[in-house]
Amino acid sequence: MSPINLNEWLTQFCEWHDSFKKGVLAAEASGVYMQARQELCGALLMAQRLAIEPGAAARGALRVARAYQIEFGFPTGPVSAITSDISTSGLSALVAEAPPNGTVLWMRLKISGGAVIVGRCQVVKNLTKQGSILMCVAFEGLPADAREKIETVVCDVVVSELRASMRHRHVAVG
Repeated sequence: MSPINLNEWLTQFCEWHDSFKKGVLAAEASGVYMQARQELCGALLMAQRLAIEPGAAARGALRVARAYQIEFGFPTGPVSAITSDISTSGLSALVAEAPPNGTVLWMRLKISGGAVIVGRCQVVKNLTKQGSILMCVAFEGLPADAREKIETVVCDVVVSELRASMRHRHVAVG
């Protein structure tokens, strides 16, 4: 096998991801794509961990900034919000008031493509942000297919950013 440069590998990954999302990725490429996806997300997660402030908890999954509609089942009733970021292990969303850490909530998350993920989450952290609260939650017991859908939208963001970066670099060089 001939060596492949990073730009070629990233371009190939983006093409595999597009084919995977369309459901037309060849069976022989599926395993290679999933391995590449795991490796790329792992490398990006390491980079995110390096960016975390000393003393802060290390993240267990790659987190990307993305705004999706979410509804939480607070003890006081349903609350609608928009996510700030998302990963396969949890998300954060801005809310006016938040239940205390440890509270288990039901959630209804609308992600791209019209998919809806219904499940439970636990409040793990509340951070005051300019008059609102950034409520961080960890998913509880999400089925494998729901995690797969979330991982795919995380990869959508990664692919979008990769393409923008490669276009920018190509324009700057060209």
